[in-house]
Amino acid sequence: MKAITKPILCVFLTFLVSSHGFSQPPTVNGVPNRSQSGPWDNDVDVYRLSPDGTAKELARFDRAGVPTVARLADGRLMAAHQYFPETNDAEFDKVAVHFCRDEGKTWSPPEVISLSGLPDGMRFPFDPTLVPLPDGRVRLYFTSVKQFDAGRTKPAIYSAVSSNTLDFVVEPGLRFGIEGRPVIDCAVALHNGTFHRFSPDNGTGENPNVPQQQQGNAERPRDGVGYHAVSKDGLHFTREPDVLMGSGARWLGNALSDGKYLYFFGTSNRGMWMSSSIDGTTWTRARTFNVQGADPGAAMLKDGGVLLLATSPPRRGARAQQGGLNRPQPALRQRQPAGGGAAGIVVNP
Repeated sequence: MKAITKPILCVFLTFLVSSHGFSQPPTVNGVPNRSQSGPWDNDVDVYRLSPDGTAKELARFDRAGVPTVARLADGRLMAAHQYFPETNDAEFDKVAVHFCRDEGKTWSPPEVISLSGLPDGMRFPFDPTLVPLPDGRVRLYFTSVKQFDAGRTKPAIYSAVSSNTLDFVVEPGLRFGIEGRPVIDCAVALHNGTFHRFSPDNGTGENPNVPQQQQGNAERPRDGVGYHAVSKDGLHFTREPDVLMGSGARWLGNALSDGKYLYFFGTSNRGMWMSSSIDGTTWTRARTFNVQGADPGAAMLKDGGVLLLATSPPRRGARAQQGGLNRPQPALRQRQPAGGGAAGIVVNP
């Protein structure tokens, strides 16, 4: 598979953020208007990144986006994503989950989660993030916003918890928000007893990709800046100093821990990037890798590789002609970090 060229990738990133926006998708008489361009034009691609840096596509979730993946206490992998089925309006723009017992190769069909306790007027969750808890439950962090209030409230991060991975109960209160600024697309990892939460800086406007002249005095997103907050219980977060990465990098992706290092897999106009940290504050220099997509989710594999899920570019005819799955992919690009390595992945010299 060829890497996305920079102009195409920039257009894709603009589409990704704007289409997974804060409001509901367009409808005609209450029915999703699939004739318009939208996140239903994307899929989620599932890759295995091997210890030598090669990537192999294992599976694909159709009509899906903004994925997350985690390993459950029983050893299974659980993935979640925003779901846009072609014919089922009741499940359109909901969070669906899949399960896997063979390290990313075979997945169960999508099942839309049930959610109870969402306050009246709040948008159904989007941008899901899965975090298995020490007691065996699974917490789902998500973005939501109060609808139809003329923009008086900004999107923020909330959570729900489940004991069976399908039926979730909203946990009261706000997990993280910033006055006057939308906080979306969170990534959360439990690292040595502390929950670390990250989100990209999206400025103060309603959509970070709307031209500045159309947003009045709204502040633009700060390049390479992410919000960082920590918590001991995963519910009450304290904001820490913002995290910084190189120009063009966005803290739009996934965090995970192997007990020694925290890792972040993010998005940039050069492709997806990866960095590691001991404390969640100071990060190694990012290295990029040659896999198509954006807003990745990641989990450690038992053989030392990494399972990577990414939102694909919008579906095109050429995409369908690329062939089947299990195609070997280019190795990681040579951008060695200053220290630490992610999940045994070696950047080819």
